[in-house]
Amino acid sequence: MDTFNPNQMPPMQSQPEKKSSIGPLFAVIVILALIIIGGLYFFQMRSSQKVFVPEIPVEQPDAITESLNQQSGSDELDAIEADLNATDLDSLDQGTAAIEAELQ
Repeated sequence: MDTFNPNQMPPMQSQPEKKSSIGPLFAVIVILALIIIGGLYFFQMRSSQKVFVPEIPVEQPDAITESLNQQSGSDELDAIEADLNATDLDSLDQGTAAIEAELQ
């Protein structure tokens, strides 16, 4: 049998060595800096782009639009009923034929 001999054991170190690894920390800092710089570049390029805004021709209001603008602002039941009776709903789809013709 083997006997325990304390002289055969390696000596114990009193404090473990602390290895400072600055490499991974430096890599993380470089990656974060690249992400921030890339984001700033992206936002700068996006803000400098011109936005296309189609021009809408200003037309003279027609009679139907004028009649709708002259409705009462009252919330009384009689005023609402009078506005409803005065509104011509039969000609609401008159512009759809022009739109369909323009799309084709």
